[in-house]
This record gives sequence, structure tokens and C-alpha cells, in this order.
Amino acid sequence: MDKKSIKQPLAWLIWGLAVCYVIYKFQTQSSYAALNAAIAESLSLTLLQVGELGAVYAIAYAVMTIPAGGLLDRYGARTVLSAGIATVVAGALVFGLADNAAVIITGQVLMGIGGAFGYPGLAYLTRYWFDLKHFGLVFGIAQTVAAAANTLGQAAVGYLILIMAWQDIMLLQALIGLLLLVAFVLLVREPDQTQGTTATRGAQPPFWAGLARDVRALSVQPLFWQVTLISGLTFGLMLGVGIIWGIKLLIFKGFDPTSASNINSVIWFGFGSGALLVHILADYVRSFKLTCVIFLVCDLVALLLFILLSEISTGVAYMLFLSIGFFAGVSPMCYTITTRFCAKATAGTAFGLLTCVSFVIGALLMPAPARLIEDFNVPVNMAAMIFPAALLLALILAVLKRETYDLTPAA
Repeated sequence: MDKKSIKQPLAWLIWGLAVCYVIYKFQTQSSYAALNAAIAESLSLTLLQVGELGAVYAIAYAVMTIPAGGLLDRYGARTVLSAGIATVVAGALVFGLADNAAVIITGQVLMGIGGAFGYPGLAYLTRYWFDLKHFGLVFGIAQTVAAAANTLGQAAVGYLILIMAWQDIMLLQALIGLLLLVAFVLLVREPDQTQGTTATRGAQPPFWAGLARDVRALSVQPLFWQVTLISGLTFGLMLGVGIIWGIKLLIFKGFDPTSASNINSVIWFGFGSGALLVHILADYVRSFKLTCVIFLVCDLVALLLFILLSEISTGVAYMLFLSIGFFAGVSPMCYTITTRFCAKATAGTAFGLLTCVSFVIGALLMPAPARLIEDFNVPVNMAAMIFPAALLLALILAVLKRETYDLTPAA
């Protein structure tokens, strides 16, 4: 059977483990949305400090994603991804033992560094184990599965915090990660390693020199930056709203914290569903550009309705959060667009750079409303208008971007 056949069980097994990694990094990342109120109360943190602690993860994640992609290109999935999971486990353990903000920062940094391998690793293994024509569909399914699991996980954390200390919840997550690490060490590999041989990657320069070469090759392509910024602005919105400001805006509108956490959690399910259906729509209309524009316009409308409506019912709140996440699903499609013009040998670096920009933007967006609130006394709902502004910029870039659907896939 062709090693890249979509019917190969081993491909789906390894893909499934990669999805579990993304679920796990999502869970440790998004748990902060449900836990930050309890953490702030126990450690006497201000609103700005809560936002900054959330941004620490995104900064560490962003800094690590580019070398993470380069490491995947150089050393392969088993070694690199196993080390990444081990780092997340260490971060969750440190976080769970924290008794002050400095220790939480250390845990957030470790979880961010380890989590940085999740998305590039999933994209990398999908690129290696499946044909390019199946990449979008398989990657979209992965997003849907991961987001659905994260939705349930975040809701579970929202209930667990009622009966458990936030430290115990983080220690439980460290234990789950340890089990995942064992599975990765035993099972994950590339197709050309399944016969017991080492992947042949050819003569390569020293790691940092090779990484710099690959980043330079990507950075001179305007198309790459257009696609990367579209992905970054939409995913930055997801981080800002999905981790901190969605819940705070819901509470501002009169919802209790548990209900707000449950409503907020569906944004990730919407994100995963959108990541799959955006690929189906793009294949149907045979246009990445048109699909991006449609999804971004709809996302902008849903977000503005949520922010500007002074009163919303529970049902409407669920629908709006589902819609905001669903139409932000255009972000994962940018990985698929990248495979159409990026050489396979630099795929890990490209996915890493794309992910890096997403989290840099997220790190900038997450504390930004708190700055406006605390420094300029801007109302919460008006401070949150920074998120529609980011979406508007992504929409402008999508309109300007040339069509890439029919580009010859990179070898």
C-alpha cells in the first residue's frame, strides 16, 4: 500500500497522536480562561496582571515556534515532539505547584515552549503521511476533533474549579501529559522510518545556519507574509477572546462566571468546525481568496454583534460565540495555502513561522484591552473593539491577496 494512502491505518494512528498533542497543548493553554479568576483571587492579581500572565504563554510559544519547525525539518517528529510534550508536562507541574506570580510565569513559559511544537508538528506529520491533495481535509478534521475535545475540556475545567483547587487541576493535566509522552516515544515516526531506517535528509548546514537560510527564503515572499498575517490576526482574535476577554465581556453583560465559561468554551468547537468546513467551501468554489473574504466578513459581523449588543440571551450568546469561532476557522486554512508554494524540505520552518506570527499577534492583543481600561478608563466593551479592528485588517489583506488555489503544489 502506498505510504501516503489516505486508507493507511498507521498514518491515521500517528495523525491521531499528533491531534492528541494539539488537544493537550490547547487544554493546558485554554484552562487559564477558566482558572484565571481563581488564580487572581488567591494571588491578589490585578486585571492587567491577569492579562499579562496570559500573554506570557503566547510570547514563549511564539519565540519557540520557528526553531520548533526547523528542528522538525532537521531531526524528525519522534525526538522533537516527545521533547515538546515533556516540556509541557514540566510546565504544568511547575504551574500546579505555584504559590506566586513568578512561579506561574515559569510554568507558563515552559508550557508555551512545549506547546509550540503542537501545531507545526501536526502540520508536519500530516504533510509527510498524506498526499497534498488530502492535506486540507485531514488537517481540517484534526482541527475539528481537537477543538471539540478542547470545548469539552474547558467546560470540564469550569466545573472542576468548583470542587478542586486550581493547583490540583494543573497537576492532573501534568499526569495526562505524561501518558501522552509514553505513546509518542513508542509510536511516532515519519513514513521513511517505518522500515527501521533513519530518515534521509541529505547534507545540511549547521542547525542555526540552515534555519536562518530557510527563514530568509520564506521572508522574501510577499504572499507568505499576506497569508501569515491573515492567519495571525484571526488566531490572535481567538486567543484574545477565547482565553481572556470572552468570559470577561460575558460577565460584564450580566452572566455568572460558570455560565460565561461554558458559553466561551464553544468558541473552540466553532473554530474546529470552521477549520474543516472552510476547506470544503474552498474546494467547492476553487478559491482560497473568496473563501477567506466570506469567512472574515461573517466573523467581523458576529464579533461586532457580541461586543455592541448591551443585552443578549444565553441562546444568542452561544450562537454568537459558536459563529465567532467558526468563521475564525479561516486561520488553519492558511497552513493549507502555504503547502501550495512552500517546498517540502522547509515545511516545518514555514509552519513554525506562521504559528509564531499568530502567537506574537495574540500576545499583543490579549493585554491590549486592559491597557485601555486601566490607563484611559475606556469601558470594557469599547476596549474590546481592538479585536474587530484586527479582523478588519485581515479582511483587507484577504481582498488584496492573489488567488493561489490552482498553484502547482510544491514537491
